[in-house]
Amino acid sequence: MHAHPRDLKSNTAARLMSIAAIRARLSMLSVAYSARIGAVNMNDVHATVDRITSVFGQDHELSREMLAFVAGLPELRRHVPDLAAAGDRLIRVVERTTWPDDAGRADIHG
Repeated sequence: MHAHPRDLKSNTAARLMSIAAIRARLSMLSVAYSARIGAVNMNDVHATVDRITSVFGQDHELSREMLAFVAGLPELRRHVPDLAAAGDRLIRVVERTTWPDDAGRADIHG
């Protein structure tokens, strides 16, 4: 059985989108863990915002959370525990948007 060239192109595009989504999430996790230790690099933050919004769009939960992080960053940088908590929020949103909803999983719910 041979795949149609159009199917190969769409599979390749989907795979690239998937790779871009993984890279964007990893970039966001990098910023999040940097925030947890109080060592945020603004170049990394801005690159992550660009990556997240270009891959997922402005209205996606990841984008909204990342943009809220950036908006609060001037204040957060003054108090490391608040910055760490903001990093934790970024980690949680990546987790929520990455892992499947367990309610529909046959391996858990039969």
